[in-house]
Amino acid sequence: MLAVVGGSIATLGYNAMNQALRAALEDQFDSLTILMRERGRRLVDPIGAQLGVLIHDPLSSATSLEGRLARLPVLAETLRMNGTVVSVYAGYPNGDFMLVRKIETDEDVSRFNAPEGSRFLVQTITEQENGDRSGAYRFYDQTLRLIRYDPRDDYTYDPRTRPWYRDSQFTNVQKLSEPYVFFTTQEIGITVSRRSADRGAILGLDATIVRLASEIASIRPSSGSEVAILDSEGRMIAYEDLSKVISIHGDGRIGRLHVSDLGVPVLARIAQSERLLGPARSGTIEVDGANWAYSNGPLDIGLAEPARILLAVPVHEMFAASRQIIQVQGAFVVLVLVLGIPIGWLLVRRISKPLKELAQDVRALAAFEFDEPIQVDTRIREVAELSITIDNLRYTIQRFLEINRAIAAEEDFDALLRRLLDEIIATTDTEAGILYLTDAEGARLVPHASRTDDGHDLDFPIPDVLLSRRNNVIVRSIADENAESAAASPLELERCGLAGLPEKMTEPPQFLLAAPLYNRQKELVGVLLLIESHAMDPALVRFTEALSGSAAVSVEARQLIAAQRELFESFIQMIAGAIDAKSPYTGGHCARVPELTKMLAAAADRSDDGPFARFKLSEDDWQAIHVAAWLHDCGKVTTPEFVVDKATKLETIYDRIHEIRMRIEVMKREAEIGFLRRVLAEGGDPADDADLRRQQSELDADFAFLAECNLGGEFMSPERVERIEALSRKTWTRTLSDRLGVSHAEKARMDAVPERSLPAEEPLLSDRPEHMFARPEADKLSPDNHWGFKMDVPELLYNRGEVHNLKISRGTLTEEDRYKINEHIVQTIKMLDRLPFPKHLRNVPELAGGHHEKMDGTGYPKRLSKNDMSPVARMMAIADIFEALTAVDRPYKKGKTLSEALKIMTFMVKDQHVDPDLFDLFLTSGIYMDYALKFLRPDQIDAVDPQDYRVSAPAAE
Repeated sequence: MLAVVGGSIATLGYNAMNQALRAALEDQFDSLTILMRERGRRLVDPIGAQLGVLIHDPLSSATSLEGRLARLPVLAETLRMNGTVVSVYAGYPNGDFMLVRKIETDEDVSRFNAPEGSRFLVQTITEQENGDRSGAYRFYDQTLRLIRYDPRDDYTYDPRTRPWYRDSQFTNVQKLSEPYVFFTTQEIGITVSRRSADRGAILGLDATIVRLASEIASIRPSSGSEVAILDSEGRMIAYEDLSKVISIHGDGRIGRLHVSDLGVPVLARIAQSERLLGPARSGTIEVDGANWAYSNGPLDIGLAEPARILLAVPVHEMFAASRQIIQVQGAFVVLVLVLGIPIGWLLVRRISKPLKELAQDVRALAAFEFDEPIQVDTRIREVAELSITIDNLRYTIQRFLEINRAIAAEEDFDALLRRLLDEIIATTDTEAGILYLTDAEGARLVPHASRTDDGHDLDFPIPDVLLSRRNNVIVRSIADENAESAAASPLELERCGLAGLPEKMTEPPQFLLAAPLYNRQKELVGVLLLIESHAMDPALVRFTEALSGSAAVSVEARQLIAAQRELFESFIQMIAGAIDAKSPYTGGHCARVPELTKMLAAAADRSDDGPFARFKLSEDDWQAIHVAAWLHDCGKVTTPEFVVDKATKLETIYDRIHEIRMRIEVMKREAEIGFLRRVLAEGGDPADDADLRRQQSELDADFAFLAECNLGGEFMSPERVERIEALSRKTWTRTLSDRLGVSHAEKARMDAVPERSLPAEEPLLSDRPEHMFARPEADKLSPDNHWGFKMDVPELLYNRGEVHNLKISRGTLTEEDRYKINEHIVQTIKMLDRLPFPKHLRNVPELAGGHHEKMDGTGYPKRLSKNDMSPVARMMAIADIFEALTAVDRPYKKGKTLSEALKIMTFMVKDQHVDPDLFDLFLTSGIYMDYALKFLRPDQIDAVDPQDYRVSAPAAE
């Protein structure tokens, strides 16, 4: 087992080490390439800089040899400053040439036969007066003292034919040659040339890149590594052994060797298998049985042609160190395993036991069990600290959940704010707190709750905080959008409006912590201000920020719910107000019925004995009563005003008694015209008009009778009915078509009978086809309708027949009118049934739709009996009846007095129209008087004894 474990560790270590070395080698390849590039640039770039200075030197404009030699100090200094520059020269348009070369080595002395002490060689070619050219060598020592002058007739050289001269002759741009082998020194170098600023000469520098060889030798990763610089065609530019870079051809030409001729197989193989173009590439390659890691990449050292750098490292050299480390590591691992396993076993047992206990505690937290504190008995400091941290986490989560439960359980918004503030004060362990909410305009913060850590309100007047004043910690926290703490100095307290707070607290406050509350739209909801009498822990600030986010969401959610309820309440009151405003005769009916219903419900809720001892209402029940009472007549929006406001029998949109009056006026004129015609025809005395006056008086009486019948009443005798029918047979003459100028619908009804020819005899009163309005199919109720409506639906929608309406026995409404008014409860139930009420309001249609039902099952619209109705629905029936009896804003009657209304309701109880138990509660609780004092006129409130109206003692349930 130990061998397997040790071997596995050693193998893994070996592989990991090799992988690390490979990665390190690739990084080293990149680093070496960058290093070589930088060193190469340091060799090449200064040459261009020096040449840039020389093009402005008077050397270029000197026309005589003496003038040119006078610039020797400048040229010598140029050679001294840069060790890579071997010569500096100038070529002139007339063919003159001057070159200054360094004499540094014995090879230089031998090559140029230089005298002892020579440091510089000046080679010149000048044009003589006769046009001939003469060459000369001049040798100078270190101080530029001429040591020897050698005329050289054999030194003939025309610079104008050289590439460096031609390339720079017509451009101001610096020209750089490809690397080549200098003929004189047989070194690889480059030539940099440029036209002088005055265009009088072409200046050039020859620089050797021999130093690249030494740079290559210095960057080799290992002794067996190979590094070479070559061009894209594989020709050598630099290698640590420069003698292998230069080749001398049979014809005496000197050139650069190809990498394949270098005698280094691995570099030749890389150049052969790899393209010498494109980005850097690396890998491994086998050459002659040996594995090499290599890199092939571009090298920009400022040369005229692209250069590449090839690096190759033997793999066995690369991993030699890792094998040695593995050997040592293996021995160490074996020793550690032999000695460490028993000790580790003991330590693991000591560590694992408390960790197992912590794991069980964490599983309990995952199961939302937060009641038991987490405590682990251990001497391991880290485990003990972990135990404390997990217990703090348990407590924090528990407090968060408790806050959320408290918030969810609280329905009253003000109580919610107090509860929320209490929980936050307890969770943060602070002394007191104030919860501010923004006002509707967003201009100030209004304190809505202020509490102490003992669960009491702060007995201190707290003013509003103006958001425009940014001189206190409350407003600063809003500006920073983070929790902000500040010392509770007298000045800070005064700026917050809390100058007198220290006198109201047990311990003077030392610190204030303000946390802004933002909703999900990043809108300011309020600010939480915590007051602490001890130093403020930074963790408390962060914890408060977290709590403030949860508090903001809770406050926003409750504000949204409150806003929705307020909007719903506004819609309810808007509908009720629209119904009352639709007809001035219903007045405040929709507002008064809810008041009276709630009075009855409250009295029943307060009962501790009798039939309502077990009747108790929750907050949801009260809301359902409120909504149902306000919407109990919402269906009246569908009832035509001319039906609701029908004050006379003939009234529709206008009172048709005016038509009857006009017809009788016509009949009176017709009687007078007939009388005058007879006088003219028979020669009678016009003054003898007793018969005419009798006829007209009779017609006046007829109209007075009809006008009286039109007003309605409690009873219509058979004699009056017969007289109406007799009057309907009287006629008047119509000379104009009655079908001109009428609506399309009315003409369609009139076309049920043919139009009579003119003049036509018309009855004074009639029930004509156009008076009959057919009922649409949608208004009919099938016996099995799903609402359970059981109402006798008249065949016609409206019957506006004049005789039919005038013969109404009671009141002013026909059967059709009465149904149309009663139909409002059908529409109420239909409308409410279509609303998606929440669960606690789903009984609203039943509560609102039952106030016209009777205890004996003869009411409408469903003919429910007492046992079919909820107590609240029966309460609303009493409220609706009592309000209707006492209302003073009805057109067809005056408001009853208290005694009259109670007497009528007593009969209704006896007739089983009203719940006797509720009516008895209505009397004994004094609700009738409370309502009267609030809504009745003083002349309606007469003296009553409720005992006189009690039908029987309430029955016990």
